[in-house]
Amino acid sequence: MAAAMGLSQKVRHFSTSLVRPASKLVQPPIQVYGLEGRYATALYSAASKQKKLDQIEKEMSRVSALIRDPKLSGIVMNPHIKGTVKQKAMNDALVKEKLSPITVNFVNVLAENGRLRYTPGVISAFGKIMSAYRGEVLCSVTTAQPLDDTSLTELKTALNGFLAKGEILKLEVKTDPSILGGMIVSIGDKYVDMSTKSKVQKLTKIMREVV
Repeated sequence: MAAAMGLSQKVRHFSTSLVRPASKLVQPPIQVYGLEGRYATALYSAASKQKKLDQIEKEMSRVSALIRDPKLSGIVMNPHIKGTVKQKAMNDALVKEKLSPITVNFVNVLAENGRLRYTPGVISAFGKIMSAYRGEVLCSVTTAQPLDDTSLTELKTALNGFLAKGEILKLEVKTDPSILGGMIVSIGDKYVDMSTKSKVQKLTKIMREVV
């Protein structure tokens, strides 16, 4: 419990230390839970206070690219390398990229807390917050075969019908042959499995119960 409180205090301190006088966290448009969510919320708060949300979002994409670099990743993601070495390597990379103090300080907080390995998850959580900030509703659709243009247009029209006024559909379409047919739809906090695979599994379960 004490460790969790310490982490929370450090994250909160980051979001308030960049502006004076210190103030409360700026609450994001949606709550993202878990460790990644706490860090992402602190980053949103810090960037919001300085009116640099769009800039920080772009910089997070650059941080994500840095983390994927094999040379840097081999250092910061290696559990056997000292934290001070990881922090220096990451800081040097950020300075070379000429990123803003908000981004540099934020990543340094991750490094100091031994959380660099969570950076991709934190960036993903921040992306979700920013999508909500823009009024975007994330929707993922999985089909067994790629959709043709006509089917895709019909799908977008149907999904837009679930959105409130001012909301924007952000659609991701994926293919997964293992679902056999139909589709799986995830929009906002709703999840609907209309795949053939799911129907077969339900039928199989019913048949076994009958036998």
